[in-house]
Amino acid sequence: MIEIKLFGTTVVDDGTTPVAGTALGGVKPRQLLEMLATELGNPLSKDLLAERLWEGNPPATYIATIESYVCVLRQHARLGRGRTAALATTTSGYLLDPEQVSVDLVQVRELCAQGGVAPALRALDLVSGDLLAANPYASWAREERESFDELLAGACVSAAAEANQLGDSATALRLARNAVGRSYLSEPAVRELMTALEGTDERWQAMRVYDQLRKDMLEDLGVEPGPETTQLYIEMLRRNSAATSSRPEEIGTLLRLIRGALELDGGSRRHYPEMAEVAGLMMARCS
Repeated sequence: MIEIKLFGTTVVDDGTTPVAGTALGGVKPRQLLEMLATELGNPLSKDLLAERLWEGNPPATYIATIESYVCVLRQHARLGRGRTAALATTTSGYLLDPEQVSVDLVQVRELCAQGGVAPALRALDLVSGDLLAANPYASWAREERESFDELLAGACVSAAAEANQLGDSATALRLARNAVGRSYLSEPAVRELMTALEGTDERWQAMRVYDQLRKDMLEDLGVEPGPETTQLYIEMLRRNSAATSSRPEEIGTLLRLIRGALELDGGSRRHYPEMAEVAGLMMARCS
């Protein structure tokens, strides 16, 4: 089985000597291989490959050029020739044969589709770097990364929720942090991160996460977090106002968080009475 890795530096490993990066024959041949690898088992036409390789402006000789790139790949990456090769010729294009080739991205997609904590953790372990890292600006690669981030973030949110329900806050924290890192305005991801942080006794950080989400949403979208997220925050404020020690630094931190929530510009302040109530309780403790 030939292994292709798309996270970090692109690598082709047939079990002998791995071939990576520029050793695959140049930028365009490597990109062609990456396109086929993201669509493992699906044939891609020469027209589609050209459209992506040259960003909608292929040269007049693109068919011959793509054929030459395939020859270079087959030589450098030892992918065989013809219709039964690992890099197989189809009626109008090429495909990578899933019976002969495995791709780390495809493995992660399959793990995400399974659902659950264990598959999500295995998926994270396979993500050893940025997807298609050598292509920071190509539109086709950017679209692949965006689609992948959405997929992995969704799987991590679901798995984090399961871990939080089981009381495994440390695992939930890893999963939720990954989800928020890939989808920073995702309220479900932020809720699981807040819950996991509180479960690992990082209650101040849990509330700061909400504060940052609210600022980002007001700045980027012009809206506040939804009622479910805000209610979780208010409940945390109440719990932590009761749990806060008499140390001035803890009381001061909580009051600053409440004040920040009350004073943010642009909010509807529909939760103002509840937050003001918590602030009143804290002020009473200070007196």
